[in-house]
Amino acid sequence: MTEREVATWVRVCALDALFPDRGAAALVDGRQVALFRLAGEPDVVRAIGHRDPYSGANVMARGLVGTVGDVPVVVSPMHKQRFRFDDGAAVENPAVSVGVWATRVVDGVVEVAATPLLEPRPSSLEPLSSLELVETTPVGVSTGSTVGSSAAPPAP
Repeated sequence: MTEREVATWVRVCALDALFPDRGAAALVDGRQVALFRLAGEPDVVRAIGHRDPYSGANVMARGLVGTVGDVPVVVSPMHKQRFRFDDGAAVENPAVSVGVWATRVVDGVVEVAATPLLEPRPSSLEPLSSLELVETTPVGVSTGSTVGSSAAPPAP
């Protein structure tokens, strides 16, 4: 999708509000997006999904920016998977990706396409945030134990 094919652009922030190689989160048409202004591309902003597809946490804007060869990537702060900015794919497993949005800068203002260029492809692993907590009893501990209870001791 080229800039001309984008139907709706959302004004997000001033370009100067984004620091090189640092992420910022924005809400674009109801979806959380991570914005990055790379040091090597001072007038370009990259936009990817803010949700880490492995953990399910919205943390990608807090990731570290780097490169794999000459390809710019962001490293998830959760489990350190690396995601390419160009197609959102995880370097270690390209079947998993974050979403990618088109961006442009108009008169010093960052605009992001309302819909993503590429939708995220989730991990086959269930995100930790969706797991249910289950009450357990440690091995070797009886559930009828009065250790630590406020029950009165037996009479002599």
